Amino acid sequence: MSIFTSLGILILAMLIQGFLQTAPGVFAIFYHHALGKTTAKKADDQALSFILGTEIATAVYFLITYFVITFFVAENHFLNDTFLWVMSGIFIALGIFTFFYYFKLGKKNKGTTKLFLTRHTAENFLYHATHNKNRTDTILLGFLATTAEFVFTLPLFIISSVEILNLSPRFNFIFIIAYIVVATIPLFTIRTLFRTGHNLAEIQKLRVKRKLLFRIVLSISYIALGVLTFISGVI
Repeated sequence: MSIFTSLGILILAMLIQGFLQTAPGVFAIFYHHALGKTTAKKADDQALSFILGTEIATAVYFLITYFVITFFVAENHFLNDTFLWVMSGIFIALGIFTFFYYFKLGKKNKGTTKLFLTRHTAENFLYHATHNKNRTDTILLGFLATTAEFVFTLPLFIISSVEILNLSPRFNFIFIIAYIVVATIPLFTIRTLFRTGHNLAEIQKLRVKRKLLFRIVLSISYIALGVLTFISGVI
């Protein structure tokens, strides 16, 4: 397998992770209400706790996946060409799903960024984003917002772990750390917007404006990831 194929897969996985929208959406609502209930300094401190929760979730899920994949590689189990072809099919299916179903479409959702989440789940996130009581609750909210997209991220963790193992062992955890950092970029971007005087309405308007971009990037990236994964199982 070419080192460039492995790097391409890792870059695409990071790109997809950076474009997922559940945690950013919950974070924007949470930060807005935190600013309304407390000082800007305390709200920013709470925002960093939310981001910490997303980092913990990403790190825990990635590291568990990485060590499981490492075990199967060491034991010469199912990580063969067929496994990679199955992963390729999963990515292509996710590419189709994210274009048509990741955001809720239709006339009544035209000016919104409602996601695939069930109404009950969305209402729970909204409630906890507006009724946080302490740092622990905030960290847990960030953790759960990240967990909500596990169906989209687990395949990314799996293929990233496989490709990291194909590269130099000396850089394994550097790639994992880079992945975790990329996952928080959208949150730090929203935090910066709030800190520079923007409000929730402006941020939401920007997110609505970029909804089609998010759909296209996620869909194309998943499909491209599927193609590269298939290629890696052939060459």
